[in-house]
Amino acid sequence: MEENIVMLLANDFPEIADNYLYWTFSTAGQLANKTIYILHQSTDNFYYERNRAKHKKHFFLTGVEVLNKQTGTYIPIRLTISYNLIQDIFLPLNTTLRSEYELSELRINNLNKEDFILKNTEEKKLKKILSNVSEEQKNLLEIEDTIEIELDEKYYYTIIDMEDGNYIAVNKRGNVFRLIHDHEEPAKKIFQNVQKLVESYSGDKYELQKYLEQ
Repeated sequence: MEENIVMLLANDFPEIADNYLYWTFSTAGQLANKTIYILHQSTDNFYYERNRAKHKKHFFLTGVEVLNKQTGTYIPIRLTISYNLIQDIFLPLNTTLRSEYELSELRINNLNKEDFILKNTEEKKLKKILSNVSEEQKNLLEIEDTIEIELDEKYYYTIIDMEDGNYIAVNKRGNVFRLIHDHEEPAKKIFQNVQKLVESYSGDKYELQKYLEQ
């Protein structure tokens, strides 16, 4: 059903269709006879990190309808979209999805999008790590967009997105690293702390490009 919905919405939400290509269905479950939740698995080990930085949209969507086999009528469904992936499908469900609905019979009827804010739990961790960094220095960093990346059982929190899956990040001690997803040494320490970083960084990412070449 998810793939059918993605294809139906491709013209109105092409970023969802594009994002869908990099994920495979992992599992699904049912809550309270009306909610189908979907779990995904990335086909690329590093796509999750790149995806979270690239696809930041979170919204509810109504206006998609599916045919009820028993009544012959189209029933409205409600979608939860997060990081441009369908996370939840809300619809009445009395028996089973396949016995009750014709999953290939979908239509659009007055799409309506309602944005919502998704709390970034990693942001709280990063702010604690950067507790001794001044507000002026923090303003040079991308704290609200931070993601947690695990490499060799060590955790890093991104502070600057260098694009293409590469980042400037800190570890739990506040040391600054450059992270390159396809490098033989994916994590390399480049500064002792953020204070040292900002001595070489004024907000222009080009100033940090040389560290990605090391």
